[in-house]
Amino acid sequence: MERRLSPAAFAVSALVMTLSLLGAAVVAPQNDYYRWQELDHGTTRKADWIYERLHFDAEPIDVALIGTSRTGGGLSGPDIEAAYCAATGRRIRVANLSIPETGRNIHYVIAKEAMRAKRPALTVIELNEIEARRQHRGFVALADVEDIVTAPIIANLNYFPDLARLPGRQAVLWFRTLTGRGAVKSKFDPAAYQGHDLDRTRALPLLDGTVVSRYTAAPRDELDAGRASRTEARAGMRRVPSAIRKFEHRVPRLYLQKIDALAAANGRMVDYVFLPAWREGALPRALTDDLGVTAPVIDLGGRIAEDPGKWLDATHVNAWGAAELSSRFAAELVRRYPALGEKDCART
Repeated sequence: MERRLSPAAFAVSALVMTLSLLGAAVVAPQNDYYRWQELDHGTTRKADWIYERLHFDAEPIDVALIGTSRTGGGLSGPDIEAAYCAATGRRIRVANLSIPETGRNIHYVIAKEAMRAKRPALTVIELNEIEARRQHRGFVALADVEDIVTAPIIANLNYFPDLARLPGRQAVLWFRTLTGRGAVKSKFDPAAYQGHDLDRTRALPLLDGTVVSRYTAAPRDELDAGRASRTEARAGMRRVPSAIRKFEHRVPRLYLQKIDALAAANGRMVDYVFLPAWREGALPRALTDDLGVTAPVIDLGGRIAEDPGKWLDATHVNAWGAAELSSRFAAELVRRYPALGEKDCART
């Protein structure tokens, strides 16, 4: 006669199996460089360059920029360095470590890796006019095992899906490590390295080999349509009941606190920069309060949000917009932090 497990026995068996898989995931050997090759965004990739910049490039990092594609395509490291040099006579190295898509969890992963490898004097975190409720899908691809297991649980819509994917991720990385074959490269190739000053404000290389110029401006009607679509999607989001509203931004708030604590433990600084969207040039004070950001933010909003000649689409500036934002950012960097980097630079 066939015996069936009781619900309680089944639950215990499932728990034991899950814990066994997680235990195997923790101890499975892996090549960290291969791990940072696992993430792409469908059309482009950058995580592997971030790892290369942090671990295989001897150039120090004075300013680390961490955010989404708004920062990736909106702030030019080389332009900021040149403007800072012209104003102060000092040389700084700016690394744009931003990655497409939203999620404070991956910002923490990048900040942690940067602090571990380079200890940048200043880490600048991007803020937007809204804060995503879901965290970054790439967190489970890039994060250390302990950061996945110990991630915030309450109000974290990604926690259990990430935990479920962890054993599979570890198995793939174990196999790649065993065979010595990363998803993109088996080992670091200096000849293929894109350099310490990777800048995607003028052009964006795609995975298929094409390069998209950012020297183009979207028509106003397309910008307005893009904004209307975003506004409609936002309005369609279920409103959080007032009784639990304090939990809405709990997860991003915790990750921003972790970044602050990480910098403080290393005697380093953290600041925040607001990157606007088309016709959304103001950063809501209620949002910064909810995120626990109390210090004055580097505000790059304002009139640029109403200038159609500066926009690639409704959420990203084009090359001309990036030049303006980079200039404004550099001026604020000079005002707030005039002694970064080293004395003497090649003024132009």
